[in-house]
Amino acid sequence: MKKTLICGGIFLAALGFTSCHDDDDDMPIKDDQVIIRDDPAHLKHRISHDNSGLISIDGGSGTSNRKGATMSINRRAQVRALQAENGNAKFSLALVAEVFPPEYEGQLLRATHVAVSGNYAYVTYNTEGETYLGGVDVIDISNVNNPQLVVSAELPNVDLSAVTVDGNKLLLAGAADVDKTANLTTPAWVADLTLQGAMLNTSYNFTDIPGYVATDITSNANSYYAVSGDNGVLAKLNKTTREIEVTIDIGDLRAVRTTGTKVVVLSGTQGIKIYNEDLTPVNEISAEADIPSSKRTIDFYQDYVLAAQGTRGLGIYNINSGELFEQIPIPPYEGDGSDIDPSDVVTNAVSTNGDNIFVANGGAGIALYHFDSPSELTFLGSASFRTIDQSSSNFVLSRDNYVFVASGKGGLKILKMVDLTPPTATCDGTYDPYTGQTQYDFNINSGETRSYSDTKEFASAINVNGTLTWCGWLKVNGSNTNINSAGTLNMYGTLLITQNLNVNGAMNLSGTSTVGGNLAINGNGQLRVSGNLSQGNSGSGSRLQIDGKLIIDGEVICYGDLNVNGSGVIEFANSNAKLIVYGNINNNGQVVNGSITQI
Repeated sequence: MKKTLICGGIFLAALGFTSCHDDDDDMPIKDDQVIIRDDPAHLKHRISHDNSGLISIDGGSGTSNRKGATMSINRRAQVRALQAENGNAKFSLALVAEVFPPEYEGQLLRATHVAVSGNYAYVTYNTEGETYLGGVDVIDISNVNNPQLVVSAELPNVDLSAVTVDGNKLLLAGAADVDKTANLTTPAWVADLTLQGAMLNTSYNFTDIPGYVATDITSNANSYYAVSGDNGVLAKLNKTTREIEVTIDIGDLRAVRTTGTKVVVLSGTQGIKIYNEDLTPVNEISAEADIPSSKRTIDFYQDYVLAAQGTRGLGIYNINSGELFEQIPIPPYEGDGSDIDPSDVVTNAVSTNGDNIFVANGGAGIALYHFDSPSELTFLGSASFRTIDQSSSNFVLSRDNYVFVASGKGGLKILKMVDLTPPTATCDGTYDPYTGQTQYDFNINSGETRSYSDTKEFASAINVNGTLTWCGWLKVNGSNTNINSAGTLNMYGTLLITQNLNVNGAMNLSGTSTVGGNLAINGNGQLRVSGNLSQGNSGSGSRLQIDGKLIIDGEVICYGDLNVNGSGVIEFANSNAKLIVYGNINNNGQVVNGSITQI
């Protein structure tokens, strides 16, 4: 049976160091068994921005009778589909980079796990089937718009299951081919590597544990805790000596996490088990048996433990009482019932970030939720990458304003959270709410002046020929939003334009805005951005075309091409203003008081 492992030598070789062991035979993986890639020219080819852009989040409209439904699983909690007219969209997502998986002797590896510490993300890889072949990437994420792969290691005879960071230690879990590695009594083992300012020094330590594969590892202030799968154990290890102090036999272990003084594990056959730090039992939470030998994770929110449970979706339990708080089925998804293998639609992983919940649902992509209160959970929608590479979402981790999705042979997707709730939406007056229709075109006629303070979603186009001032939250789903030559739109707050924006008059954006399609600032048009504007859906080939004037008093991100024609002007209002372009730049106009950043 094939399982996995990892070793510190990968990073030591990468940094040009040797092991601190005097006897090379003590090393389970020697430096000559590791292929290090640290040439920037080579690594650059594994980072792609071709599909960078805003990711569509399906928030509940569709034909499925589940989609958009309100699910009240028990009387204390409610999961409800996001209604855009309520203005509850907390954030949008933008794909900023894809990291293609490494390839070794014609075999493509699969991304399995991600850990983040400071400005670096650590990504592990393994190989499907009986072959042992793994890898580790180190990615510099100090620039949220432009992550950089800085070192990669390929490890023949090794698979990697999980990685985490404990202070200045990088902890890894996996398995090895014991016939090709020295001094291992079992395939499963864990390792710690000492980090020095996010990189590594010459010290590392490893421990083999009972079982075929170490599936996860975590820590608290005093100990490491690791789990192994079939015929495996929950093991407590001494942080100083790395010796195993306690083991408990538990079948089919998938994940381990610590919270406060508790150690929580997830078994595919025995549900959730909760222990004290010394591994004395506290509680058990029963659950149906899961698909054998599959990736699953757990995370926490306040007094809840959230568990990925395969075909059953996401289970949320009270960690103290063991009571089920919610069982959330996998929401309907793009391609439901057509081009996706149903066996690939399973909940693999869950990650919490503040009040936000991210769930990896395999072929169904990722689902997003938000705790509005401890008793109310809102379904924000689902996002899929199937239009990019047909990949499956096997693991998800969200930290700060990043979301990392390990998608098997699709590698790693790095997404940025685009905040749609600016801290202030200061309007220049007090306005009435909008009481008109929202299903048809919304027209402001020439000579008209209208002002509203409201949260609304318009199904069709908006055409401004007069003056419109809107304070609050506004979404436009029509094919075009037009600010015509005699028109002025003053927007304070959050503006979401699903498709195209044409500016022939004056437009002032104060707050946060997204434009999914093309953005055209025509001859006499002027767009002033005081805040943040993101433009271009992922893979759409969108463009920002300027024949008029763009004034930036904040940040504008163009995920497609930028064309500045002869009469076009880009003016940076201050030294902090930014224009970031992911596509091609064709500039025949003027750039005043600043410069354009091309990714």
